[in-house]
Amino acid sequence: MIKQRKLPGSQAVIYGVHPVLETLRAGRRSVHEVFLSRSSHDETELAALAAAQEVVVSHLTGDLMTSLAGNPHHQGVAAKVGPFPYVELEDLLADSPRDSLPIVVLDEVQDPVNLGTILRSAECLGVRGVVMAKDRAVTVTPVAEKASAGAAAHVPVARVVNLVRALHQLKDAGYWIYGADPRSSESCYRADLTGKVALVLGSEGKGLRRLVRETCDLAVSIPMTGRIESLNVAQTAAILLSECLRRRLVAEVPGEIH
Repeated sequence: MIKQRKLPGSQAVIYGVHPVLETLRAGRRSVHEVFLSRSSHDETELAALAAAQEVVVSHLTGDLMTSLAGNPHHQGVAAKVGPFPYVELEDLLADSPRDSLPIVVLDEVQDPVNLGTILRSAECLGVRGVVMAKDRAVTVTPVAEKASAGAAAHVPVARVVNLVRALHQLKDAGYWIYGADPRSSESCYRADLTGKVALVLGSEGKGLRRLVRETCDLAVSIPMTGRIESLNVAQTAAILLSECLRRRLVAEVPGEIH
């Protein structure tokens, strides 16, 4: 097993071309130092962005980069950064320019790759933000950031103590809450996924917890014709967010998109 080198204080290491590049582009998180171990077309932009932000760029051998990142899949790029910039739910709801976009709520999702893939879909397909519990759930780790291909740098993520209470806050803010549940007979393609919508996705093993499911306004499922039980949480998120985007595009240009 490769061990990541310990860093002082609250510093962390993110790795991969896109996570480092998008973190520099987004400007939401402090970057202390950028490390490169290869020459490529990415290096020029990375070095330029780092220089513009007065961030030191250092060059390492491949072995030292692997030791620093704690993972061999670093693509020759890493960075020492400050803590991930989580937002408060109240601030997320106050972001009025994004209030026509859905919110994704994660109920005890524990796989960092799934989280990163969800963040990637969220950024590509459009969300107001992602909400997840502080306990019994994965955080935005370097593994999640690598899986997000840099999307984690742009998507607002809020962590809450009580997910059911957060759902009630969303309802008070005018959101209609849809829980993804493969047992539901209500197709996501029949549900009204327009307007202020929150999509609630359950954990990899247990799905939605009972109280979370009961707090949702409606449980929906994705129609399937295969012989296995269900899609995983990241795939489910991508399909539901894609349908939300399709509905928004239909509303903008009636009759042209089906």
